[in-house]
Amino acid sequence: MPFGISVNNNKKEKKMKNVLIAGAVAAITATHISAAEIGSTGISIGAKLDGNYTTGVEEWSIDFVPEAGFSKWGIDFKGSTTIDVIELNDGDIFQGLDLEAGYSIVEGLRAYGEVSADADLEFGDITMGVSFSF
Repeated sequence: MPFGISVNNNKKEKKMKNVLIAGAVAAITATHISAAEIGSTGISIGAKLDGNYTTGVEEWSIDFVPEAGFSKWGIDFKGSTTIDVIELNDGDIFQGLDLEAGYSIVEGLRAYGEVSADADLEFGDITMGVSFSF
């Protein structure tokens, strides 16, 4: 074969080929669509598309996560949901909501609260905390 490439069909090479293909697909499909702010209202909309492959269970996943938010005067609210693109034809598109609220105390220090709801809008545990970014 040209360029010294040999063809060998052993398991190790097949796994490595799968990993490389999965990496290439994930790099191509994983993207973040920047949130668009609607004028100076503080309202923003955006989405994220995440494609990945898990090697241990050999499973593909493509998730689309639309989100909407509001941010003004250091206070922010965000709501999002996850849509499994691969399972789109099975009918259960809505899997629940993720809600988050936060307040910027000072630059880099933010208090927040998060809660998730399932498809029946039954809310789970609330997570509260403070994050520090630098």
